[in-house]
Amino acid sequence: MQETQSTTGIEKKEFFSLEEVADLMGVNYQLIYKLVRSGELAAARLGKVYRVSRLDLDAYLHQSKSHAGGVCAACGKAYTSRSSLKESCTQCGEPICIDCWGRKKIHLCQAHTQGGTTKASLSEDQHNN
Repeated sequence: MQETQSTTGIEKKEFFSLEEVADLMGVNYQLIYKLVRSGELAAARLGKVYRVSRLDLDAYLHQSKSHAGGVCAACGKAYTSRSSLKESCTQCGEPICIDCWGRKKIHLCQAHTQGGTTKASLSEDQHNN
């Protein structure tokens, strides 16, 4: 099976037009334009056109993945959005969902709540003995 010339050409390119980025990502050109204008996606402006480097596109995609979802360290529930994991374990900083933090009043991850002992209570016990 032969690759099309456009696919081969895009794989070798170092800089893309906004239209090419939109085609690569399978999204509307307007979205890419909005990301560039807001500064979320780095692009060089040459006259009236923008060019996005392969490195900047890869960096944006990597950054987007790191902000997409996660798992609550208290209940283990998976979330598709980081906005549901705004809080974090008071001991280690692992993400805790809004439900555990606010409704259940859980402020520690599973590792720090196992057996009802936390690092803080262990250090208090050691201090008292």
